Amino acid sequence: MMNEDKLRAIVETFANYNIGIQTEGMHIVGINGQAADFDANTFMQDQLIEMICKVMANQLIHETWLREQNKK
Repeated sequence: MMNEDKLRAIVETFANYNIGIQTEGMHIVGINGQAADFDANTFMQDQLIEMICKVMANQLIHETWLREQNKK
């Protein structure tokens, strides 16, 4: 089960990859500057990591699309 130590470990590990995760207690409220609303208590550690990666993938897809549109 998730606890504050495990959440802190996730936040610190993502920081090593220059991905900022903002938390309020056990809630993730931001991922790399984008608003988020995840209750970490409802995830196992690996599930939360995968969810954060999906959010990052969506951000990358969106930014890539914007760059392509601005080149036209």
